[in-house]
Amino acid sequence: MVGRDDQRERLVEHLTTGYSGEPKVIPIVGMGGIGKTTLANEVYSDTCIRSHFDVCAWATISQQHNVKEILLSLLRSTKVDKVFSESEAELANMLQKSLKGKRYLIVLDDIWKTEAWDAVRQCFPRENKGSGILLTTPNTEVARYAGTKNSLPMRFMDQDESLNLFRSVAFSSEELPSELETIGKQIVDECHGLPLTIVMVAGLLKSKRAIEDWESVSKDVKSFVTNDPDERCSRVLGDIPVKRLVISWMAEGFLKLENDLEGEAEKCLQELVDRCLVLVCKKSLDGTKIRSCKVHDLIYDLCLREIQRENIFIMNDIVLEFNSGWKYLSMRKMQPFKRVTGDEIDYCPNGLYRALLTPVHLQLRDHDNNDLLK
Repeated sequence: MVGRDDQRERLVEHLTTGYSGEPKVIPIVGMGGIGKTTLANEVYSDTCIRSHFDVCAWATISQQHNVKEILLSLLRSTKVDKVFSESEAELANMLQKSLKGKRYLIVLDDIWKTEAWDAVRQCFPRENKGSGILLTTPNTEVARYAGTKNSLPMRFMDQDESLNLFRSVAFSSEELPSELETIGKQIVDECHGLPLTIVMVAGLLKSKRAIEDWESVSKDVKSFVTNDPDERCSRVLGDIPVKRLVISWMAEGFLKLENDLEGEAEKCLQELVDRCLVLVCKKSLDGTKIRSCKVHDLIYDLCLREIQRENIFIMNDIVLEFNSGWKYLSMRKMQPFKRVTGDEIDYCPNGLYRALLTPVHLQLRDHDNNDLLK
C-alpha cells in the first residue's frame, strides 16, 4: 500500500458517508499489476468498513466469468452456512434474500466484461440505503457501463513511492545499505512505476545481499525493457503519433473495412485505451481525438513475445559480420530468422517473413537483390 493511503482513505470515506438512494457503485480502473486488487482488499479489510456494513462479500470474476461461481463466492462470504447445489437462478434468489434489508458492501474483483456485470447486478437489492459495490477492472468501458461517475483511475507510482515499495519488500524494516542504494534506484527506475514489477524484482533480491547479484538483476531489468538503454525512452515509453500508427495499420491490412478506415482505426485505438493496454499521451484541443499514445514496458515485452511466437516480423540487432571472407547479416536477438551467407539463404523452419532489414551503411547490389528474390 505504499503511496496508496490517500486513495484508501478517500474510498473508505466515500463508502461510509453521504448516502441516499441506490447503492454506490465505485469502479477502480487500471492496467494489470497496478494495484487495483490490493487497494480493494485494503478497503474491504478496513475496520471502519467492517463496522459500518452489515454484510461484506467478495467475488473474483476473471476474464472467463462463471456466473454460478460468482454467486457461490458471494453467498459463502455472506456466511450462509450450507452446501449449495441449487441452479443459477435459485442461487441468485438466495443471494438477494440474504442481502435484503441489510447495508452491504460487495466487491467484484477483476471484472473484464459488461456481460459479467449484467449477470449479477440484479442480485443486489437497490432499496438498501447506505450500501456499496466496489469493482476492479482493467476496462474503462465496464466502469462507464456500470453507470457511475465515481470511477477511480489508478496511477503509476512516482520515483519516491517506487523506491519505498522496493525497500519494503527487499529489506522489510531494514535500511537499504548505502552500497546498494544507487543500483537499487537504477533497478526501480527500470520498473516504470508499476507495483507488480517492483514487487517481483524486489522479491528476487530479498535474499541476496551481494552487489554482484544486484548488478546482474539490474542488467536483466534493462534487457527486459530494451537492448539499448539509450533508446529506452524513445522506444518503450516515448510518444507514438497516432497518425503514423493508423497509416501502419492500414498498410498492414489490419483494418478490414473498405470504407472509413480512419474511423475504424480510431475505434480500435480507443478499445485498447479502454482496456488499459495503451496509455494516452496527448489529445486534440477539443479533447475528442487521441494525438499520441504509449505503452508500459510490461506490455511492450508482451508484444515482443507474441511477435516471436507468431513469427510476425523480425527486429533488433542487425549487424554486418565477416566470417571466412563472407559478409552476412545476422539477426541475433529475435527468432525465427533468415540469414544471408554469400549466395545462399538459410531459412528457419516454418518461418513467416514480411521484411528484410539491412544496415543503413550497406547498399545491396543488383546481383544481391536477384539472389534474395530467389
